[in-house]
Amino acid sequence: MKKWMLGALLLGLLSACNINIILPGTSVVVDGPAVESGVLGEGESARFELLVGTDPVRIDATDASNGAAGSLRLRVFDANNAVYAQTVSRQYFTAPQPEVLGAVGLGITPNGVYSVNLPANFGKAYVEVTNLSADPTVVRVAAVTRQDGIEKNNAYTFNATDTGALLFLGQLDTWTYTGAGPATLELVGGTTVHARAKVVRGFDTQTILEPGEEFTDLQNGDVVYVQAQGSGALAGFCNTLAGCVDGITSGEYTLQVTP
Repeated sequence: MKKWMLGALLLGLLSACNINIILPGTSVVVDGPAVESGVLGEGESARFELLVGTDPVRIDATDASNGAAGSLRLRVFDANNAVYAQTVSRQYFTAPQPEVLGAVGLGITPNGVYSVNLPANFGKAYVEVTNLSADPTVVRVAAVTRQDGIEKNNAYTFNATDTGALLFLGQLDTWTYTGAGPATLELVGGTTVHARAKVVRGFDTQTILEPGEEFTDLQNGDVVYVQAQGSGALAGFCNTLAGCVDGITSGEYTLQVTP
């Protein structure tokens, strides 16, 4: 089959799937200018290419025509075109398990930015944005380096109340308590993350903490693991309509220690 015939066939198949074709392909540059799609009708999508290198990246998708009144779905595919993450509201993204994709009503803030965080060295990503509104729109996509800020490197210590952030799907934070015991530990999840903590002492003691619950026998050397509940619903949002340097409260949780 000649190349032009194959290309025409591909265009026809993608058009039937309501994918808005942008030729020769639109690339999103990290920390570069935002990229816009053509006009998307209800149910139509635009796909963009992105390369994530040695720094974590936050992808922002905005309804440029309808602002906060718009309704979008943002999905990220990996280099093998497998779904990595999908937004379920403006504040939350998740892995593509069916039971999580139906979890709507998680609290939408009055802004129009849908965001997903990608870890460092993710490589090539395909960003798909779908217009779920009946009103046509132009979608604007930007990618910015995710500031480290509150995010840790998966192995750290604490001797008093401290705060971390679950920013990426599957992220597991490991804390070691270096303060005096016994102390009381409470997991405070805030409103932007569904976290769960596990306290481990040697090979014997394992205590699971839900947000708001207390562990009253925290001792020096205890290890505390924190991870998102379920299959990973957590926050990745940018908290202003015009875009932001970093959604610093995204995925935030606190380990509150009381002597």
